[in-house]
Amino acid sequence: MAYKVLLPQEIHDHGKQLLEEGSCEIVIPKSEQKEDLKKAIRDCDAVLVRTTVIDQEVIDEAKQLKVIARHGVGLDNVDIPYATEKGIYVCNAPTANINSVAEHVVGMMVSLFHQIFRGDRAIRQGDFSVRNQYIGFELKHKTVGLIGVGQIGKLVAEKCHFGFGMKIMAYDPFIKDVPSYIELVDTTEQIFKDSDVVSLHVPYLEELHHFVGETEFNLMKSTAFLINAARGGLVDEQALLNAIDSNEIFGAALDCFEIEPTPKDHPLFETDRVIVTPHMAAHSNEAMIAMAIHPAQEILRVMNGERPVNAVNQIEKGSENDERLERVKN
Repeated sequence: MAYKVLLPQEIHDHGKQLLEEGSCEIVIPKSEQKEDLKKAIRDCDAVLVRTTVIDQEVIDEAKQLKVIARHGVGLDNVDIPYATEKGIYVCNAPTANINSVAEHVVGMMVSLFHQIFRGDRAIRQGDFSVRNQYIGFELKHKTVGLIGVGQIGKLVAEKCHFGFGMKIMAYDPFIKDVPSYIELVDTTEQIFKDSDVVSLHVPYLEELHHFVGETEFNLMKSTAFLINAARGGLVDEQALLNAIDSNEIFGAALDCFEIEPTPKDHPLFETDRVIVTPHMAAHSNEAMIAMAIHPAQEILRVMNGERPVNAVNQIEKGSENDERLERVKN
């Protein structure tokens, strides 16, 4: 029996090949516009979604939908409570891109400390003399302050400690067991006050909107940096610009923004003390393959009557979809 899988955005060929080998028919919507999604999803059994919004209105059109599998980690574009109410599994690929993101963060860190970006920009404009002006800092013995020590945060800590000899400080109220080289602290204030670079590794929630703002920048060292490769909206971008312009902090690196795609006249783009990338930390070739394969594997598990390994919700026994899954299994 062939199952239909909606693919609103392009994924790596390895993922598509896996689905096709598992007797799945890939359905491509005309566009990501809601009306086109609603038409395409009507007889689909699964969705492999990247950033397309799968909300209640779209889910209501999907009478056969059994699983929504996310290409990556974040699920803020999926209405998880409503999918659960409808008996639809929601799962993600929590380990697919963690090394890519961690490496991107460390790369930003090196560039910030050694002023690589500023030097690159200056020499392209014919100014070789900045070699005597842009004096960098070594990472050795500096303190990294991590807000969140999940899988990515722990990898950043490992690379910084063993690769550069940095000190690691972290705040995470949900984590109690960390390697001995990570010092867990009780408050975020201590992170902002004592760190030479603060790196964010938390999801975006409404209560964390502008989690880093004027108050936090006032606590930071004037030589310190901020890195955000987590989610846009965590940082008050105007407050960040103000903090840099007033020399409250030295600089920052951002891979994500409150508004994406970002406008080309974004005020932060004007300063050479901020490194910006277009939400691409997870986009290594290896990660793109894993982010396509892992959710495809989850879809095939569900089509075989199994529970996804990385389901973020629970489907109640006896629900409409549970009965549908039992029929698949039998």
